[in-house]
Amino acid sequence: MSEEPLVYLIYGSPGSERRSILFDLIEGGVSKEDKVLYFQPTGEAPSPFDDRIDSLENVSTVPWQLDRCTVKHGRISAAPDKIFFLAPGTADPADVAEALQGWISHNRCALARIITVIDCSFLKSCEKARGWYDACIHFSDIVLLSRREGVENRWLRDFELQHRKKCYPCHLELTKKGKAANPVAVLEPEARRISLYFDQLIPIEEDSLDEEERPEDTRPDRYIERNEAGQRIQGIPDISRFLQLGSDRPGADKK
Repeated sequence: MSEEPLVYLIYGSPGSERRSILFDLIEGGVSKEDKVLYFQPTGEAPSPFDDRIDSLENVSTVPWQLDRCTVKHGRISAAPDKIFFLAPGTADPADVAEALQGWISHNRCALARIITVIDCSFLKSCEKARGWYDACIHFSDIVLLSRREGVENRWLRDFELQHRKKCYPCHLELTKKGKAANPVAVLEPEARRISLYFDQLIPIEEDSLDEEERPEDTRPDRYIERNEAGQRIQGIPDISRFLQLGSDRPGADKK
């Protein structure tokens, strides 16, 4: 067991089967002896899996919310071995990453993995939301392709091809009925993300280097970096503007 609690973050839009996948990951991928702390975002539509997660004997649930790139949460009474943050379904992924980084540093935890759950049916019907998912993938170690009803194999192949062309090191996996094929492998604390934002890097002498000559690992993360006015330099689409397109799907707001 790690001396520091291991932290997992799950990105995903409402209705993407985030909570059914989370339940499966805890039930099938975490030892029953490990104490789990689940940070449940406030303001989400209820799901049958809320009660199922709460019913797990080794899980304690704490409500949390994103407040100006910081984590605000209720009282913690457990001493967990593993911590799962479910990101708010309509939040800016960069804001969530910045909040989590601050929380991890303050609480002396270790980031294990960041997981993105992609609602393939929704994304296929609304390509304008791709920029939001791209930001999630940028921070992620593993991407789970869920909700594939009505999605042709050609679309999935094209998605995987674009993933390879961008040289993302994170893994892509298909889910089935709201479950990952191998929960233990999904939770393996191996960094596979392209972003270096959460990494502790050894500083180098760079005074003599021009901006374009600076190594990638010394530059601010492109989604985190802000301009002098405090605004993000790399904008991310507001996914809540597009979610109405998929709101009539069966179970779209319950997982």
